[in-house]
Amino acid sequence: MKEMVTQFKQELARSESKGIENEIRLYDEVEATLREGFTTLDLESVFTVIDGISQGKGLKDLGYLATFLFRKGSFDTPSEMTLEAAKRLRLRFEEFVRRVCWVKPARLADVTRTWFPFLQSVYNSTVPSYNNTYSTDGGRSGYSFGSNWIFFTTNYDNVIERLWRDAVRRFPLNTGFQLDSPSNTHVMDTKQFWQSNLRLLKLHGSVTWWKEEDTGRIVERDQPPDSSYIQPRFGERIMVYPIQQKDTFSRPYFDLFYAFNQALQKSKKWLVIGYSFADDIIRAMLARSSTPDTTLVLVHPDPTASEKMAREPGWSGRLNHLKMKFGVAETNPAIAEALR
Repeated sequence: MKEMVTQFKQELARSESKGIENEIRLYDEVEATLREGFTTLDLESVFTVIDGISQGKGLKDLGYLATFLFRKGSFDTPSEMTLEAAKRLRLRFEEFVRRVCWVKPARLADVTRTWFPFLQSVYNSTVPSYNNTYSTDGGRSGYSFGSNWIFFTTNYDNVIERLWRDAVRRFPLNTGFQLDSPSNTHVMDTKQFWQSNLRLLKLHGSVTWWKEEDTGRIVERDQPPDSSYIQPRFGERIMVYPIQQKDTFSRPYFDLFYAFNQALQKSKKWLVIGYSFADDIIRAMLARSSTPDTTLVLVHPDPTASEKMAREPGWSGRLNHLKMKFGVAETNPAIAEALR
């Protein structure tokens, strides 16, 4: 790949096609700039830049860190003082997320009032048959919803889990964990990702997921947010702040994202709630799984929230942006209508 930098440059020089001068000028500029900043350079590195330019990407499209470093004029490794301060801030951020991403018992009624009408309204309006439905409270509440929905989220909180376990109870929510009888612990089992039942898969991990230090198993436990309650044998929480591309190649993220990709390819209707498509990986997966028959309904009050998705290379579906708030009464029928 390193030798190919020179070989490709020689091939450009031999070309007589129209506009070749501009191509050579751009290639030389990219190569020279990268050689100043990196000790080694290969053709793939050069065309990473060329590809970004060809897609019309600007500095903000490259991410928050790149934009920050450019505006600060800082292109070198951060100083030791800055590095230590950043490590401390990251720990504070992680502890903050662990503390606040738990549903308070007093708010569960609000969660129920938000989710059950939404589930029933959308399901009953988009599915012609009422077979395979779940009813809350044994049917007394009158809410029914589909038994084979798949939820994917990048949130760390336990809102949906609490909704099912505290308000539904009778009907299990598959979160990818299986009860291990000897230890009476729910252990992640990736085979659960492929079951045909009501599933919730959390692409960035969860406040309820832990890795056992002695076994390496990923377990699900509803622990209080106070670290003093955490048993010593539990090590790191399985959460990513925010997810980096390299993490998708390790478990459990690899399995979760693979399940996400398979689900996208099997469905022609996708409902996205409150997401701004900031994650390059997820945005690309949505675009590459789309077809002209795909309908993506976005519920987000920000009028610009759909722009990144609409511009993503490979996107070929229909994007319907409902500039409304989730949980508001008039939003549910609008979602149902958009998904028909």
